[in-house]
Amino acid sequence: MKKLSIVLLILGLLTGCSEKGTYIKNTTPYDEHSLENVLMSNEHVKLAKVLLYEDELLAGIRVNTFSRFQKKAIANKIQKKLEREYPDLKVTVSADSKILLETEKLINKKSEKNYRKKIDKIKSIEKEQT
Repeated sequence: MKKLSIVLLILGLLTGCSEKGTYIKNTTPYDEHSLENVLMSNEHVKLAKVLLYEDELLAGIRVNTFSRFQKKAIANKIQKKLEREYPDLKVTVSADSKILLETEKLINKKSEKNYRKKIDKIKSIEKEQT
């Protein structure tokens, strides 16, 4: 009985760690369904925080542990797919954890007062990394 409960606990922890998540904040008339499909269909993406604001699409992604050495290639592949889906938007996708964190802070911000300035700051951080 004790061994069975330990095995069930370990299985529960492992399934909890494998969940995928996507959070999208959309302030534009663009449909976010195809955006979610692109992100969720990629098996390397573990978490994504996306902001659609005016003519910008800003996405911070976290890849699976075993894919971390291919972060840049995965982000570039997703960015190309999103550029095809949304040709009118300026698409920025990054697998850097700092970009993900800053995007999440911007999404959780109540007012859209300084979004443009914050987006430009996040994009400059992304360019510094490359």
